[in-house]
Amino acid sequence: MTILIKRVVSRFLAALPHSTVTATGRNYVLTGKTPFEIQVCDQCKSGEIKKLDDALSYFNILVYMNPVPCIETFNHLLTSVSRIRCYPQVFPLYQRMKLAGIQPDIYTFTILINCCCHLRQVDYGFCLVSEILKKGFHPNVITFTSLIRGLFLQGRFRPAIQLFDKMIDNGIQPNAVTCGTVITGLCRVGEVGRALELQRKMEKWNCRPNGVSYGVIIDTLCKTGSVDKALNLFLQMTTDRKIIPDVVVYSSVINGLCSSDRLSEAIRLFDDMSSRGISPNAVTYNSMIHAFSQRGCWKEAKRFFDEMADRGISRTVVTYNILMDTLCKQGRMEEAGGLFEEMINLGKQPNVVTYNSMIDGMCLTGKLEEAQRLFDSMAGRGLEHDEYSFDVLINGYCKNFRLDDALQLFEKMKQKGLKRTQVTYNTLLDGLCRAGRVSIAQSLFEEMQSLGVTPNIVTYGAMLDGFWMNRRINEAMELFQSMQGKGLAPNVITYNIMINGMCKEGMLFEAEKLLFEMENNGCIQDAITYATMIKGFIEGENVEKAVELVQKMRKNSPSKATISLLANSLTVDQIKRLEFVKPRCNKGEFWPD
Repeated sequence: MTILIKRVVSRFLAALPHSTVTATGRNYVLTGKTPFEIQVCDQCKSGEIKKLDDALSYFNILVYMNPVPCIETFNHLLTSVSRIRCYPQVFPLYQRMKLAGIQPDIYTFTILINCCCHLRQVDYGFCLVSEILKKGFHPNVITFTSLIRGLFLQGRFRPAIQLFDKMIDNGIQPNAVTCGTVITGLCRVGEVGRALELQRKMEKWNCRPNGVSYGVIIDTLCKTGSVDKALNLFLQMTTDRKIIPDVVVYSSVINGLCSSDRLSEAIRLFDDMSSRGISPNAVTYNSMIHAFSQRGCWKEAKRFFDEMADRGISRTVVTYNILMDTLCKQGRMEEAGGLFEEMINLGKQPNVVTYNSMIDGMCLTGKLEEAQRLFDSMAGRGLEHDEYSFDVLINGYCKNFRLDDALQLFEKMKQKGLKRTQVTYNTLLDGLCRAGRVSIAQSLFEEMQSLGVTPNIVTYGAMLDGFWMNRRINEAMELFQSMQGKGLAPNVITYNIMINGMCKEGMLFEAEKLLFEMENNGCIQDAITYATMIKGFIEGENVEKAVELVQKMRKNSPSKATISLLANSLTVDQIKRLEFVKPRCNKGEFWPD
């Protein structure tokens, strides 16, 4: 191979000019570039080198040329190799250059440092800085920018900022790329305030913020819920700076508005970008479709979905997932199934999210066997179940009182090494308690704590409900006190569970104490609280207390929903015993005087 390359080079060099100077037995270019070098540089600059083999072919010719090409040509080639993300291959090429006696310059070292940083080996990049200094070169703004980017990529936020400050202290002025790199790094760690401050300082370094730096900050502001600030910056960008935002910036703002339920503003911005000749992409459409789907505006969501095809914009798996998830949550499984088939026919492979939505919908509509089949088919398509896949199916089995199937899945989840979260345990505990299998639930409750999964208010609610339903009063009382002792404040649902259990057991005094405790703790009673207590007092032959509570409820201006719930909770006879109501024709229908 080496002999063949040398022959090719020899033939090629026969036609080259001979303006050279001799040194150590080899000829080195004194002035200008050979036609072949110009060809290589042009190919590198235009981005035509897209494969490593092409770059290696050129390199193998260059390294054997006589006269030896200038370092600039090799730098262009190394840059092309790094642009196609073949970072590790740059270093052996550099070693071959050294062996051939080709001396690197500051730009060569900067290319190598950039590769180190992309390979998450920024420490090796700093070692190369030592080489730069030994050779009498001085790190330039590009060198520093590469190192700063490398530090940010490794999550080393503080050293990156310190290096940026040191660069300025050494009199090296940052350019727009440097500032953009630091702004991006700051935004990634949530330091959007500092990013805005840096953007304002750019003027004094004679570098103007560009669309990229604006876009990064706008996107971060939108994702953190600061949509108004993002809109102000967007306006500043378009009005003051005269920078035309691209589709990425528009998509960030539209997504921020959609996430903040400001759909009318999102629609106006969507129309504005179209009027400016900026075509929305799949991300833009996905934001709009998701927003309409969340609001239940199915026709509008479908209109945007169809419009994508009309405009020739390829619908992504995410696009299908958004619509399918909405349909599945509404129980419209036939339509969801149609979209599922359509995406497969179009060559778009459903992912774990797609399957989870379909399984959830099938469970919701009681099609558990189909849900299980779909769950089992995932492995055949090369998809790994995640925690949510198991949680969805476990929830389906629990809701349909197929607790043994749910427990089997739970064990399988454990065998696969998947993390069992609060959601997993809460789902199982609720199902087991409702089915009266409180002992198993209690074991799981203890297990979750031993594994470091902290019970939340939902967990305690499920266990308390189970204890009361199975008349394990002492355990319910102890658990309630234990929950409060751990600093977990009961909410209205927890109080209602306790009050309901106490009323059913005739513990009206204790229930009334909890009612007062709710008030003292700032927990507002709801319709269920009133209905439960009033019914408890009437059944306990304490109508006077019931009437007193009704009068108190009236002072709080109860809603129609509260009155309706109370009416449906009591018998006609119980309603008649309350002085403030007039029974109507139908059972439980009444209004206050």
